[in-house]
Amino acid sequence: MNRIYIFAAFIGIILLSSCDKNEMRMCFESSDKAAKVNQRVTFNASCSVGMEEYHWNFGDGKDTVTRTQSVEHTFDYAGYYTVALHNTNARISNDCPPNGNGNAASTSIEITE
Repeated sequence: MNRIYIFAAFIGIILLSSCDKNEMRMCFESSDKAAKVNQRVTFNASCSVGMEEYHWNFGDGKDTVTRTQSVEHTFDYAGYYTVALHNTNARISNDCPPNGNGNAASTSIEITE
């Protein structure tokens, strides 16, 4: 029986190590919380860890995937928008908490005329 318990404990350590190895954190900042229509707004995810691709959704029907931490976007209409950064690596988001529950980061921005 002791061997079975040791084997089960060993399996648990492997799973934890796998998640630690693939740790991912998503966060980003915007150059403006309020901007004007057609003004360039920069979104920078340099505070993120472990990402190879950055899937940006700007909340205005437009999105893009980049391999760089920074992206610029202009909004065509006034309004409030929720900009989100998504995890494109589904294997990590499904296997390793907290990424299974937190596979996006977002912020709000107000665009005025």
